[in-house]
Amino acid sequence: MKIAIIGPVLPLRSGIARHTTALARELAGRNGITVSIISFARQYPRFLYPGADDTLRDARLPHDLDASRELDSINPLTWRRVIARVLSDRPDLVVIPAWTFFLAPCLGFIARSLRRQGVPVAMIVHNAEDHEAAAWKRAFSRFQLRQAGFFMTHNASVKASLERLVPGRPVSIRPHPVFDDYPPPTGTLPRRAGLELLYFGLVRPYKGLDIALRGIARSGLEDVRFTIAGEFWSGLRETEDLVAKLDLNEKVEIVPRYVSDEVAAELFHRSDAVLLPYRSATGSGVAALAQWYGRPVIASNLPGLSDVVVDGETGWLFEAGNDEHLADLLREKITSLAAGELRPNIQSSLQKYSWQSMADELTRNFAPAKNQ
Repeated sequence: MKIAIIGPVLPLRSGIARHTTALARELAGRNGITVSIISFARQYPRFLYPGADDTLRDARLPHDLDASRELDSINPLTWRRVIARVLSDRPDLVVIPAWTFFLAPCLGFIARSLRRQGVPVAMIVHNAEDHEAAAWKRAFSRFQLRQAGFFMTHNASVKASLERLVPGRPVSIRPHPVFDDYPPPTGTLPRRAGLELLYFGLVRPYKGLDIALRGIARSGLEDVRFTIAGEFWSGLRETEDLVAKLDLNEKVEIVPRYVSDEVAAELFHRSDAVLLPYRSATGSGVAALAQWYGRPVIASNLPGLSDVVVDGETGWLFEAGNDEHLADLLREKITSLAAGELRPNIQSSLQKYSWQSMADELTRNFAPAKNQ
């Protein structure tokens, strides 16, 4: 079986790139499957990417994988070259991720051209619609989604969106696998308080960092430290001002940048629990990373998160957008001891979140991936 994967992979810096890399590696390691990968030379123009760089300097594609970085999201000539390359190889299945409106014209055009030539296309859908989407953004996303004959996603809320946006196409749900390629911690970061909390990853308004800060302030907890580690595309000054306004300067540490895998390992190891106070969500790679490190998650009770977090067993849920409810939860239930008691439950649940089961489902369902 020949599978072509078109999408970002390491060393591009994003959860989608890491996800696509892990899936590609699992597929490539199977007997009878040959995987080819076409990645991006450029995903976003510089003016649309506020981060310092979208390429990781300390990460590379696993040695058993090879990818051509030739796709440019804003150069249609490269789209046509990719189409010609894939058609010359005649794969049995093409796998394309879907997660943002900006790349939807590029990936949708490629998928449509392949579909018209009889090549089955499956899409791994992380977001069916952007979290902060205007109508025209939703139209772009819908254009890409309409080019697939089969979908795989990680939770029921995205499946429901797909059934509404692209009715009649088969949709398979598999839990988000854990990122088991992160390194083990060394335990070098000292604890600073009785309760250590972590917010990790790219900071965007829909992720509700302000809700976490207000909840911690409302809780009245004194023996607590909250680490914010992630790149701010915007809002760093506003966050610093809010920390000061809430009198949390002594309790909050802001690391406003991308951190290496090794540093991430130490941050998760030091934390008792990971905060995901999202206003909207269709899943979270951070939750999968927390599971890998055996840390419970404190999350908004949104479908994309409550599918993963079992309240009182692998973490805790609070009413989305309600910092008062979060404060009550922190004050009444969450301690370092309580978090530690959940770790055996998290470890025993890891077998459900494997790349093997996701690849099994994908290859088992590729036959129905007949494009409409």
